[in-house]
Amino acid sequence: MSLPTHLTGSASQLPFFCSSNSLLFYLDDPSTFSQVLTLYNPYDFVVRYKVLCTAPKKYSVTEPQGEIRAQHSVDTIVRLLDTSSSSTNQNVVHKIRVQYFDRRKSQELIGKRDITCSILSYKPLEQNFDEEPNITGTTRRTRTNTTTTNPTTVLQQETRDPLVVFILSILGALCAFVLVLPTVPDNENSLSPRIPSYLHMTTNSKVIASYILGLLTVVFIRR
Repeated sequence: MSLPTHLTGSASQLPFFCSSNSLLFYLDDPSTFSQVLTLYNPYDFVVRYKVLCTAPKKYSVTEPQGEIRAQHSVDTIVRLLDTSSSSTNQNVVHKIRVQYFDRRKSQELIGKRDITCSILSYKPLEQNFDEEPNITGTTRRTRTNTTTTNPTTVLQQETRDPLVVFILSILGALCAFVLVLPTVPDNENSLSPRIPSYLHMTTNSKVIASYILGLLTVVFIRR
């Protein structure tokens, strides 16, 4: 199942497809030692296939050659044989090539597909967004995941400081005061003579004040 060197420069005539362009094998995860590779034949004629590899001693392929009916697929299993943790078997990349032939002309290459096989030392840990970020080797990824936060959450975290609580209370009182002030009428002659003109609020000002007051209310309730 070794890959002949004289085939590395040949160009495929027809495009063929596989279920994946790369296979990842993690030495600390035995469930990745065997992976299914599906070979597709999108054409209206039967093709023959042959699976080759640059490192035949490290991988085995079930049914490395056979036929694929028209517009059908075939599943093969690629197994990692060398699962040792030696330095020469970590973070290395090999290549599997699937060659396709015309069934009527067994030596006529009509297409090929290359799949990379990577042997990695360990499987990366999945970040759990529901838990508190762990300051380890995934710090950079954690910072990226936490760049977008809810403004209510930010305010909620800051309300632990008594000074911040006092400032937010004053801000809430000002917003409430703005809401009880009269609104500027369309006709300036309709201004109330009892209240100075500078205490008449515009509609936009009241909308902003109500929005801020709503945020503060949510923060204080959750606190």
